[in-house]
Amino acid sequence: MEYLKTVFTKVYIRLLIAAGICVVAGLMLVAVGVHCSSKLTDQQICERWGEKKDFAQISVFFSELAGFKEEGAEQLKHNIDKKLMEASITNESEGAKTWLGAYSANGKVLVASKRNSVDVKAIGVEGDYFDFHPLEIVSGSYFDSDYVMKDLVLLDEYTAFNLFGSNDIVGQVVEVGGTTHIVSGVYKNRESRLDKLAGNDEPTIYMSYEALAKNGTISYINTYEALVPNPVSSFALNLVKECLSTDDKRYEIIENSGRFKWTNLLKFIPRFGTRGMNSRGVIYPFWENMARGMEDYLVPVTAVAVLLFAYPIVLLVIVLIRMWKKRTIRGKDVKKYIEYFIEKQREKKRKIKEGDFEVYEED
Repeated sequence: MEYLKTVFTKVYIRLLIAAGICVVAGLMLVAVGVHCSSKLTDQQICERWGEKKDFAQISVFFSELAGFKEEGAEQLKHNIDKKLMEASITNESEGAKTWLGAYSANGKVLVASKRNSVDVKAIGVEGDYFDFHPLEIVSGSYFDSDYVMKDLVLLDEYTAFNLFGSNDIVGQVVEVGGTTHIVSGVYKNRESRLDKLAGNDEPTIYMSYEALAKNGTISYINTYEALVPNPVSSFALNLVKECLSTDDKRYEIIENSGRFKWTNLLKFIPRFGTRGMNSRGVIYPFWENMARGMEDYLVPVTAVAVLLFAYPIVLLVIVLIRMWKKRTIRGKDVKKYIEYFIEKQREKKRKIKEGDFEVYEED
């Protein structure tokens, strides 16, 4: 009891209570950050792709000056295939893809039915676009951009109701730029505050890039996305950079996977308030605007959480120093604890061999 009275004075007890409150508050902020970032489904393809963690989601945003068009997208795809082959990275499952790729462009079109016609925002897509950007389907389904006819479209529920007075319109015919198209499905409009601020609250039609180029107003491909094997850090990012043949001053490339980890968010603190500026003429799509808005929200949250976690660590160091000076903790006790810790780690790493894999015993 005398030992406890020496160490845990009233001041120490109050400090320990404050430290506990800081830890709880920090954990709550971390939970808020995880919950908020998990809502951005456009940034979660690595999690949806399966249990594998060795993939990275890469986004390339082009300026109009880059003049990136269909030929450039096909060349980029060919270059990535070639680089992965050279690195001996292939998918052993028969018929399975080694990586996913998609590109998209924004435009405007006039969509008409027998009942009504509306001007809407159009997104022309090719490749695995809907794997990167899963929409909540109300009726019907996504269309396959490899479909030869290129005449399938996906409407938002507001546009569907304006044109037909119903959301159950799969198989109905619409005219886009005077050309007949078939409704593949209807998706639910997203109405969160972040969606509205990012420009994702407009009536929108999804169609193939080829169809949009023929029947709408479009100038260039503004986004190319890839989910690429990433056996070591930054491998996928550097691979895509090497495969791009355009001037690097006319595009911006980002690795999305892990962008909301606290270690990455803390890197933005020196640039906070200015990182939205760019001199490359890049116009971000709505999902990138949303991701950047989330980063701006989470950076101060993460900074506060780190400070909250730092307090009990600093307090512990101070307490240990004072205990050392008062000889309530001795050098041989510290040595004994370190030896015990090392021995426990050795026990933990005793290997049980199963095939070519190594499994470690747990305590």
